[in-house]
Amino acid sequence: MEESEKKGFGRRDFLKGVGSAALAAGFIGLQKGEALAAKPAGTPNNGLPTTLQTYPTINANPNSEGYWNQVRKAFTLPNNYIHMNTGTTGSQPLFSQVNLAVYNNYKSADPKDWQTNLNADFPSLFPLESSILGPSAIGPRQAAIAAAYGANKDEIVLSYNTTDACNLIFAGTPWKEGDRIITTTMEHNAFIGPIAWARDYHKVEIVVIDIPSNFDASITVPQVVSWFETELARPLPAGAKQYVVFSEIFYKNGVRMPVKEICTSARDNFGAYSIVDSAHAWGMLPVNCHEYGADFIAGAGHKWLCGGPGTGIFYIRNSGANLPPFAMGNFFLYGDQFKDPSYSYNTREWKFNPYLLTPPNLAVQLRGEYNTPALFAMCDSFSFFKYVGLQNIYDRGVALGNYLKDKIAARWRGALWVEKNTDPAFATFLTSFNPFQGKNDSAKYGAMNAEISAILRVLAAEDPKIYLRSTTWRDKKTDSADNRVGFRISTHAMYNNYAEIDWMFARLVAQIDASKLQQLPRL
Repeated sequence: MEESEKKGFGRRDFLKGVGSAALAAGFIGLQKGEALAAKPAGTPNNGLPTTLQTYPTINANPNSEGYWNQVRKAFTLPNNYIHMNTGTTGSQPLFSQVNLAVYNNYKSADPKDWQTNLNADFPSLFPLESSILGPSAIGPRQAAIAAAYGANKDEIVLSYNTTDACNLIFAGTPWKEGDRIITTTMEHNAFIGPIAWARDYHKVEIVVIDIPSNFDASITVPQVVSWFETELARPLPAGAKQYVVFSEIFYKNGVRMPVKEICTSARDNFGAYSIVDSAHAWGMLPVNCHEYGADFIAGAGHKWLCGGPGTGIFYIRNSGANLPPFAMGNFFLYGDQFKDPSYSYNTREWKFNPYLLTPPNLAVQLRGEYNTPALFAMCDSFSFFKYVGLQNIYDRGVALGNYLKDKIAARWRGALWVEKNTDPAFATFLTSFNPFQGKNDSAKYGAMNAEISAILRVLAAEDPKIYLRSTTWRDKKTDSADNRVGFRISTHAMYNNYAEIDWMFARLVAQIDASKLQQLPRL
């Protein structure tokens, strides 16, 4: 029995334990009053933050719980809030929130030279570089992200979210009748909509691969790759091209696809291109874009990277052979009414634009007035993650996820939608399960979906507040509607811990036991 499930361990004990653990680690963290201290009367922006902050330093053994308790103190999540839905949105670190306000203050005070002013006042925290448009703060941040994620600087765009990047990819790809898209039953609307658009308006063939709802531990990487290869091997019309379009991590059940193996096989064996939805990658996985071999990677900044709303990272391969045909998907720099046709017309490759004198990533980055303060704050959050260590974060998050999966597997036989696999290639921070009898019975889907939703509402009303979510999906592509449902729990290395998992699971079990639905057999 876990410590938090023992008789006598109550809510106050839980809150006391979380708080005292952080204090014992010797880290108090930034307080709101300190971060937002008012300037002396008579100075500009009185009462608002005017000083950029760096990420907090962590003074503890990285292998200890004390270290991760200190990391958690960088966030404003209260001790009586268990946030286990980072798969929907993350919590932004306090110092990054403060910097967002500073960026907006400087921009409002001097719209012309605000970035130059920030560089003058905080040269180490706000680097600039020369560009064709003058001093640029975007460039150094693209370079830092590229270096951490195995890309070239001019392959990185700071975007607004995964959907934003997916729309750009599809709008910039010269689709032709007879082209083929190979995708899966587990995709998000960020892909579903653009794929349907390509089918409806450009007569692109759509092939959908069934992903097993019960992703058991016997499934192997070669087996998954073979699902795609079977469809890639089918003949294409002359001159047609084909794409594999899939999520790196399925948001519905949390399983990770072998991106490198799928993209490599698609490119080397079939000459196909690849578009990857990595909404859950940045901040969770130690991504290496070049090793992945994908042509396009679209991801979010507001989820696991905790970069704040309306942020993302978008990778477009522009090195190596067989570059994808791409005309930016950004009409802001596509061309003009004076040159016919525009330079970007019928572009076969993503490359430097001599007509507009722009490097590739700048051609997509510049889409009118974009929210630079938010993107800068996302990059500040990224700097904290890099300091903690991308691999360290991944290892910790997987360990937390496996801890939860073990608790579920020990309670109910067959509840996990994605079993813990001996191959770590499938491992993520997301856990999906359904503890009710008939989880594979479509006729019981409605009752189970309603009951799971009711349980989530109860947990969110408790103290501590527990924020989880559920997801639904079709078991087969031939199904007419969603007919599978599960709890989906996110365990983030940066602010979740084992005590929170114990408490959450005990409260979740209590609500499931109170349900009128029959449960799966217990072990």
